Amino acid sequence: MAKKKGDEKVNQTPQSDNEEQNFDEEPNFEDPEGFVDDITDEELLADLLEQKPKESDGYENVIIVDGCPQVGPERLEKLQSVINKIFSKFGKIVNEFYPTNENGVTTGFIYLEYSNPQNAAEAVQATNNCKLDKQHTFLVNLFTDFKKYSDIPKEWEPPAPQPFKVQSDLQWYLMDPDAYDQFLVGIGTGVALQVWQNTLPEPITLQERPNWTETYAVWSPLGTYLATFHWRGVALWAGPKFSQFQKFYHPEARFISFSPCENYIVTFSPNSDRGDDKKLIIWDIRTGQEKRSFPPPDEYVTWPIFRWSKDDRFFARLGADVLSVYETPSFG
Repeated sequence: MAKKKGDEKVNQTPQSDNEEQNFDEEPNFEDPEGFVDDITDEELLADLLEQKPKESDGYENVIIVDGCPQVGPERLEKLQSVINKIFSKFGKIVNEFYPTNENGVTTGFIYLEYSNPQNAAEAVQATNNCKLDKQHTFLVNLFTDFKKYSDIPKEWEPPAPQPFKVQSDLQWYLMDPDAYDQFLVGIGTGVALQVWQNTLPEPITLQERPNWTETYAVWSPLGTYLATFHWRGVALWAGPKFSQFQKFYHPEARFISFSPCENYIVTFSPNSDRGDDKKLIIWDIRTGQEKRSFPPPDEYVTWPIFRWSKDDRFFARLGADVLSVYETPSFG
């Protein structure tokens, strides 16, 4: 039998895990009072410190391509044509160097310099371990990787374990014996939201909050999370009381998309203050960690930019004459 409007089972009064929470304010992106942070600025702000103006030596634009065919002077021009056709897809190549031995035969590795570091990084991700033919496989690295890997400390200290935080039941709605659907309604300009349960004979309100979002709100694919947009980033709400589950600091984020299994969320901000390579970010929903960032597309594309496999194991991005496929959880 279907439940009626007045059934006791459904709580019609909006609640929260913290009765003193003020829903007139945007989600809190700050650390709680009394929080002691023992992380150094170099660890916490590593990505921002990378954007600090500094004199560039140009090495960030250079890649090393190993596994190339070894050819003599008579075939060098043909090899250069093949290499340029492959690697110019990722940006303008401003310089190239083909080392040779005393006989004038190439050594099998080359140096390519792009006009910016973003093009170099994209070329490494797209072409490393790609086969040129049956006998040659590219091994591609950034020139700066050699210094980075040579400076790895000999002794590794594991990170300190973080205290476990009890979360709400994310699948609480599956316990409803009548399996009623829920739907979201924006009020007025849309910043005030209502979550309704589609009961009979009339739907009832589960939650109603003013200023819950600053632009709009969307459900995740499986209905586990409700995402709201704010000036400082995106917030996810979940559980029977729609408590804040996670927050992602990405100022002025305009678009988001979820992976099919809701393991990852993609955010895009056209005006990111963290640089062009931080305008498109993929996050781990459970941990809130940034997994990888990308520069924005060079030309107009439709959203979403990434296409996911049904099990979240792979995602792909279409570029100019190239299809880049990445895997999780390594995001390489």
